Amino acid sequence: MYFHEAQFNELFLSYKDKVYGFILLMVKDAVHAEELTQEVFLKLWLCRDTLQDVVNLQGYIFTIAKHKTLNHLRKVAYNEQLLKELSVHMKPVVNDVEETVIAKEYVQLLNDGLAQLSVQQRKIYEMSRQGGLTHDQIAAQLNISRNTVKNHLVKSLAFLRQYLLEHTTHASIILTFLLMA
Repeated sequence: MYFHEAQFNELFLSYKDKVYGFILLMVKDAVHAEELTQEVFLKLWLCRDTLQDVVNLQGYIFTIAKHKTLNHLRKVAYNEQLLKELSVHMKPVVNDVEETVIAKEYVQLLNDGLAQLSVQQRKIYEMSRQGGLTHDQIAAQLNISRNTVKNHLVKSLAFLRQYLLEHTTHASIILTFLLMA
Protein backbone atom coordinates (compact mmCIF):
# COMPACT_ATOMS: atom_id res chain seq x y z
CA MET A 1 0.00 0.00 0.00
CA TYR A 2 1.40 3.41 -0.89
CA PHE A 3 0.35 7.02 -1.32
CA HIS A 4 -1.25 7.74 -4.65
CA GLU A 5 -0.42 10.95 -6.46
CA ALA A 6 -3.53 12.77 -5.23
CA GLN A 7 -2.78 11.82 -1.62
CA PHE A 8 0.80 12.91 -2.01
CA ASN A 9 -0.31 16.25 -3.49
CA GLU A 10 -2.49 16.81 -0.42
CA LEU A 11 0.45 15.96 1.83
CA PHE A 12 2.68 18.35 -0.14
CA LEU A 13 0.18 21.20 0.01
CA SER A 14 -0.36 20.65 3.74
CA TYR A 15 3.31 20.67 4.71
CA LYS A 16 5.34 22.56 2.09
CA ASP A 17 5.07 26.00 3.73
CA LYS A 18 5.72 24.61 7.22
CA VAL A 19 8.77 22.64 6.04
CA TYR A 20 10.07 25.64 4.08
CA GLY A 21 9.71 27.91 7.12
CA PHE A 22 11.41 25.36 9.36
CA ILE A 23 14.36 25.02 6.99
CA LEU A 24 14.57 28.78 6.36
CA LEU A 25 15.00 29.38 10.09
CA MET A 26 18.10 27.21 10.04
CA VAL A 27 19.77 28.08 6.71
CA LYS A 28 18.73 31.75 6.57
CA ASP A 29 18.75 31.66 2.77
CA ALA A 30 15.54 31.49 0.74
CA VAL A 31 17.06 29.77 -2.30
CA HIS A 32 18.70 27.03 -0.26
CA ALA A 33 15.55 26.64 1.84
CA GLU A 34 13.55 26.16 -1.37
CA GLU A 35 15.99 23.56 -2.70
CA LEU A 36 16.09 21.67 0.59
CA THR A 37 12.29 21.69 0.81
CA GLN A 38 12.15 20.15 -2.66
CA GLU A 39 14.67 17.51 -1.57
CA VAL A 40 12.53 16.63 1.45
CA PHE A 41 9.45 16.08 -0.69
CA LEU A 42 11.44 14.22 -3.31
CA LYS A 43 12.61 11.82 -0.60
CA LEU A 44 9.02 11.45 0.60
CA TRP A 45 7.88 10.75 -2.95
CA LEU A 46 10.59 8.14 -3.45
CA CYS A 47 9.57 6.33 -0.26
CA ARG A 48 5.83 6.92 -0.64
CA ASP A 49 5.15 3.18 -0.52
CA THR A 50 6.15 3.16 3.18
CA LEU A 51 4.34 6.34 4.26
CA GLN A 52 1.17 4.44 5.17
CA ASP A 53 3.16 2.67 7.91
CA VAL A 54 4.44 5.88 9.50
CA VAL A 55 2.72 6.53 12.83
CA ASN A 56 3.70 10.21 13.21
CA LEU A 57 3.82 11.58 9.67
CA GLN A 58 4.53 15.16 10.73
CA GLY A 59 7.42 14.05 12.92
CA TYR A 60 8.75 11.90 10.08
CA ILE A 61 8.60 14.79 7.60
CA PHE A 62 10.34 17.21 9.95
CA THR A 63 12.99 14.64 10.83
CA ILE A 64 13.82 14.32 7.13
CA ALA A 65 13.86 18.13 6.86
CA LYS A 66 16.18 18.40 9.86
CA HIS A 67 18.59 15.80 8.48
CA LYS A 68 18.65 17.36 5.00
CA THR A 69 19.27 20.79 6.54
CA LEU A 70 22.02 19.60 8.88
CA ASN A 71 23.75 17.81 6.00
CA HIS A 72 23.56 21.01 3.95
CA LEU A 73 24.98 23.10 6.80
CA ARG A 74 27.82 20.59 7.31
CA LYS A 75 28.64 20.78 3.60
CA VAL A 76 28.62 24.60 3.64
CA ALA A 77 30.86 24.66 6.73
CA TYR A 78 33.23 22.16 5.11
CA ASN A 79 33.43 24.21 1.90
CA GLU A 80 34.15 27.39 3.86
CA GLN A 81 36.87 25.62 5.84
CA LEU A 82 38.36 24.24 2.64
CA LEU A 83 38.50 27.72 1.08
CA LYS A 84 40.19 29.09 4.21
CA GLU A 85 42.78 26.31 4.12
CA LEU A 86 43.40 26.83 0.41
CA SER A 87 43.87 30.56 0.86
CA VAL A 88 46.42 29.93 3.64
CA HIS A 89 48.47 27.60 1.45
CA MET A 90 48.25 29.61 -1.76
CA LYS A 91 51.32 31.57 -2.75
CA PRO A 92 50.70 35.28 -2.25
CA VAL A 93 50.74 37.33 -5.41
CA VAL A 94 53.83 39.49 -5.39
CA ASN A 95 53.79 40.84 -8.90
CA ASP A 96 51.41 43.81 -8.97
CA VAL A 97 51.90 44.26 -12.72
CA GLU A 98 50.87 40.67 -13.43
CA GLU A 99 47.92 41.00 -11.07
CA THR A 100 46.78 44.17 -12.83
CA VAL A 101 47.07 42.52 -16.26
CA ILE A 102 45.09 39.49 -15.07
CA ALA A 103 42.42 41.73 -13.54
CA LYS A 104 42.09 43.69 -16.79
CA GLU A 105 41.90 40.46 -18.77
CA TYR A 106 39.17 39.18 -16.42
CA VAL A 107 37.14 42.37 -16.80
CA GLN A 108 37.51 42.28 -20.60
CA LEU A 109 36.56 38.59 -20.81
CA LEU A 110 33.58 39.15 -18.53
CA ASN A 111 32.43 42.10 -20.64
CA ASP A 112 32.86 40.04 -23.82
CA GLY A 113 30.81 37.25 -22.27
CA LEU A 114 28.14 39.66 -21.05
CA ALA A 115 27.85 41.09 -24.57
CA GLN A 116 26.82 37.64 -25.81
CA LEU A 117 23.96 37.29 -23.32
CA SER A 118 20.43 38.26 -24.23
CA VAL A 119 19.43 41.79 -23.22
CA GLN A 120 17.22 40.45 -20.41
CA GLN A 121 19.88 38.07 -19.07
CA ARG A 122 22.53 40.80 -19.12
CA LYS A 123 20.25 43.27 -17.37
CA ILE A 124 19.32 40.75 -14.65
CA TYR A 125 22.97 39.73 -14.19
CA GLU A 126 24.06 43.34 -13.81
CA MET A 127 21.22 44.15 -11.40
CA SER A 128 22.11 41.14 -9.27
CA ARG A 129 25.89 41.01 -9.39
CA GLN A 130 26.82 44.63 -9.91
CA GLY A 131 23.77 46.32 -8.39
CA GLY A 132 23.49 43.94 -5.43
CA LEU A 133 19.72 43.53 -5.81
CA THR A 134 17.86 40.44 -4.61
CA HIS A 135 15.78 38.26 -6.92
CA ASP A 136 12.62 39.79 -5.46
CA GLN A 137 13.83 43.35 -6.02
CA ILE A 138 14.80 42.60 -9.62
CA ALA A 139 11.45 40.90 -10.25
CA ALA A 140 9.60 43.92 -8.89
CA GLN A 141 11.61 46.41 -10.96
CA LEU A 142 11.28 44.44 -14.19
CA ASN A 143 7.70 43.34 -13.50
CA ILE A 144 8.52 39.64 -13.98
CA SER A 145 8.30 36.64 -11.67
CA ARG A 146 11.02 35.76 -9.17
CA ASN A 147 11.46 32.39 -10.90
CA THR A 148 12.05 34.11 -14.23
CA VAL A 149 14.78 36.20 -12.59
CA LYS A 150 16.31 33.07 -11.07
CA ASN A 151 16.19 31.18 -14.39
CA HIS A 152 17.83 34.02 -16.31
CA LEU A 153 20.52 34.36 -13.66
CA VAL A 154 21.27 30.63 -13.61
CA LYS A 155 21.54 30.53 -17.40
CA SER A 156 23.74 33.62 -17.58
CA LEU A 157 26.09 32.38 -14.85
CA ALA A 158 26.40 28.98 -16.52
CA PHE A 159 27.15 30.64 -19.85
CA LEU A 160 29.71 33.02 -18.34
CA ARG A 161 31.50 30.20 -16.48
CA GLN A 162 31.76 28.21 -19.69
CA TYR A 163 32.81 31.29 -21.65
CA LEU A 164 35.62 32.04 -19.19
CA LEU A 165 36.75 28.41 -19.22
CA GLU A 166 36.99 28.45 -22.99
CA HIS A 167 38.61 31.87 -23.38
CA THR A 168 41.10 32.28 -20.57
CA THR A 169 44.65 31.16 -19.95
CA HIS A 170 44.76 32.18 -16.28
CA ALA A 171 43.28 29.73 -13.78
CA SER A 172 43.01 32.52 -11.22
CA ILE A 173 40.39 34.29 -13.36
CA ILE A 174 38.21 31.21 -13.44
CA LEU A 175 38.68 30.58 -9.72
CA THR A 176 37.78 34.18 -8.94
CA PHE A 177 34.62 34.02 -11.03
CA LEU A 178 33.53 30.67 -9.60
CA LEU A 179 33.98 31.94 -6.06
CA MET A 180 32.08 35.17 -6.80
CA ALA A 181 29.13 33.40 -8.47
